[in-house]
Amino acid sequence: MKKILLSALTLLVLVTTACRTNKAYHLMVSGEIEQEDFNVKVPFEYTLGLISLKVNIAGEEYHFFLDTGAPNVISKELAKKLKLRNDIEKIIGDNQGNYSKLGFSKIDKLSIGDLHFLNTGTAIADLKFLQEATCLKIDGIIGSNLMKKAIWKFDYQNQTITITNSREKLNISELASKIPFTTNIYGTPLIDIQLNSTLEENVSVDLGSAHNLELSKKTFDSLTKSHPTLSKTFSFGNAAAGLYGNGKADSTYYVKTPNISFGDISLENTVVGFRKNIISTLGTNFFKNYELIIDWFTKEIFLVNKSNYDYSTLANFGFAYSIQDGQLMVTEIYENMQDLELGDQILEINQFRYEQLTSEQWCEIFENGLIDDKLQEISITILRDNKELQYTLKRTNLL
Repeated sequence: MKKILLSALTLLVLVTTACRTNKAYHLMVSGEIEQEDFNVKVPFEYTLGLISLKVNIAGEEYHFFLDTGAPNVISKELAKKLKLRNDIEKIIGDNQGNYSKLGFSKIDKLSIGDLHFLNTGTAIADLKFLQEATCLKIDGIIGSNLMKKAIWKFDYQNQTITITNSREKLNISELASKIPFTTNIYGTPLIDIQLNSTLEENVSVDLGSAHNLELSKKTFDSLTKSHPTLSKTFSFGNAAAGLYGNGKADSTYYVKTPNISFGDISLENTVVGFRKNIISTLGTNFFKNYELIIDWFTKEIFLVNKSNYDYSTLANFGFAYSIQDGQLMVTEIYENMQDLELGDQILEINQFRYEQLTSEQWCEIFENGLIDDKLQEISITILRDNKELQYTLKRTNLL
C-alpha cells in the first residue's frame, strides 16, 4: 500500500492578490518558441505515476518533471548554477494553504529535444522542503505556462511526447473522445465534471498528480445530499503535503459514484475522493489509460482509449504513512480502523524493522511501497506512548 499524493510535489497555487496586470503574472506568461514550424518527438520516463524528461539549459542536461497543474519551477540550486536572480518576490501559497516567499525569474533558453523555448518565466523554489523531491532527484518542473505555446501528445504505452504546432501532424484517430477546456492564467487546463446530477466546474487536468479524480468537499455535500444512499467512507489525517510542508489534518471522503461524465467521456461506478481546501484535479491514474493530446490553441483535449480505466474498488489496510524526522509515522487512518492511531510510529511490518530510516531507506519505500500489493494480511508493530504494540491487519474493501 502506498498513499502518497505526488501532486503535492508540483502543485503551486499562484493565486495571490495578483491580477492580470501583476508583474509576476506578466513574467510567468512570457516566452516563445524559437521555431515556427515544428514536430518534435522525445522520450520520457514514467516514474511513480509522473512524467520525467530531460531538458537542456546552457548546454547541460537536467532532470525535470512535467506538470500541467503548475507553472515552471526550478530548484534554488539550479537557479544559483544558472546565475538567475529573483526578478520578483511574492508571498505564495501552496496546495495545503501554507505560505512563504517565492522568487520568480526568466530562463533565456530551455530545450526539449531540438525544440527551443525562449525567455520563459519560472518560479524558484526550495524543493528540499519535500523528502519525495529529494528521492526523485529533480532539478525542476515543466509547467503549463511553457506548454501552452504548443500542442502536446502523450503516448504512455511507448513513453514518448510529441510537441507540434499543428494538430494535422498527429493523425488523431476519428474514434478519439474530445473534452473542451478553459485555462487559468498560467495555462492549466480546466474541465467541468458531472457526477450524477452534481456539477463541479474548473477541475484541473493535472499530470503532476499520480492519482485519480479528487474533488471538493462542497461537491461531496451536494452529491450525497441528492443521493443519500451512495456507498461512501472516509479517512482522517495528513493526506498530502504541499511545497512548504504538510497540510493540516482533515477528512478525505470517498464515494462510489454511479455516473461521471466530462466531454465525450462517461464513467460508471467510479470511486472519487473529496477534500476541503484543495484544488480539484484529474490525475495520471486516469490519463495513463489513453493516448492524450492537449491542444492549447483550440482548447481541446483528445483521448484515444488504450486500456480500461477501473477505479471501482477502494481497498487497503486502513492507514497511510509518511516519514517525519527519520521515523515512519501513521499519518492517515480510514473509517473503522480500531487499532492504529495518528502519530503512531511504525517499528516493524512482517519482521522488517523501520525504527530510524535513512534518506536512502525512505526513498526505497517511496519508490517501491511499504507493503506488497498482493498481501492480504500483515503483522505490524507500532510505538505509542513509549509502548510497543503489535497488531494483525487485513486488507479490507472499503468501497
